[in-house]
Amino acid sequence: MNREKLKEIARQAMEDMAQETRFRPEDHQVLLKHKDRLLALTDELVRAFYDPLFATPNTQKVFHEGERPEREKTLRDWWQRTIEGPVDEDYWAWQAYVGLLHVKRVVTNPMMLGQAFLIEGVVRRHVKEPEVLEAMNRLMATVAAIIAYGYEKAQLLSIEETTGTSQELIKTNVRVGVEKLLED
Repeated sequence: MNREKLKEIARQAMEDMAQETRFRPEDHQVLLKHKDRLLALTDELVRAFYDPLFATPNTQKVFHEGERPEREKTLRDWWQRTIEGPVDEDYWAWQAYVGLLHVKRVVTNPMMLGQAFLIEGVVRRHVKEPEVLEAMNRLMATVAAIIAYGYEKAQLLSIEETTGTSQELIKTNVRVGVEKLLED
């Protein structure tokens, strides 16, 4: 999927969020103000993120043998980019791309959402300033929303491409199916 499509996925996910929950430029300024303290949390954050994933059977099976160092580097790079910036359209497109990777790797949204709370928890243990905690809350909410929406869009686009059924018809069929499930 090209970068412009990823940017569009990110934009749409953010537009669907209530404005108060969305990460803002002023939130990034708060993170920059506390940059040294936040970057000092990197090792703990990486351990808190990956130790449970590699210790839990359902999440452990997502990974390939010997891949942990590569995944840890990706998380370190993400954290550094998140704190130092720029947090721009390319950054948010990257988060949409992660949604596509989750589909490919069979990472479910529950797996992803749980880890988002772990990241926020590491920061919460070490940083007490309300403005940092609020910025982190909006950051993780936005990242999770974009990843989940990217996951959803990837599924819709794949079904559309492989079956020729429009995304609107797929959504209608799902909605009708869910209505039936709710009636049962």
